Amino acid sequence: MMKQSLFFGLSLLAAAGLGYAAGSEKAGTMTAADQLQWRERRPGSPVKMVVLWGDPQKGDSAMLFKFPAGFVAPIHAHTGDYHGMNLTGTWRHSFEGGEEKDLPPGSYVFQPGMRMHGDTCVGSEECVLFIYQYVKDDFIPKQ
Repeated sequence: MMKQSLFFGLSLLAAAGLGYAAGSEKAGTMTAADQLQWRERRPGSPVKMVVLWGDPQKGDSAMLFKFPAGFVAPIHAHTGDYHGMNLTGTWRHSFEGGEEKDLPPGSYVFQPGMRMHGDTCVGSEECVLFIYQYVKDDFIPKQ
């Protein structure tokens, strides 16, 4: 089951990358998982990230986020929609005042922009998420 979920997630990632590269005259790239350059999402943050393509400071981009086991993000929103897929661990995603789900690897989330939500990495394994956004990446805490 875990291998199938991971295969599904990686297949989605590959398909998204192929769609992005279509019509591009650039050479292909390959990076082994152990060679990804993880950095803090924000200074001092326990959340790490890798930009796969695009520029999150400008718009259209895809990223990997790594949450440590037990991490709880404060209720927040983002300006634009995002599409997310859990690759490892158990990601608990919740819509403020509504549904909350524990999502195993291979699970998908569509998060509408400007809608408050929460994220938690439950269990003893870190969570790695694939996130795709059409707009600039931001974090808007609940007031």
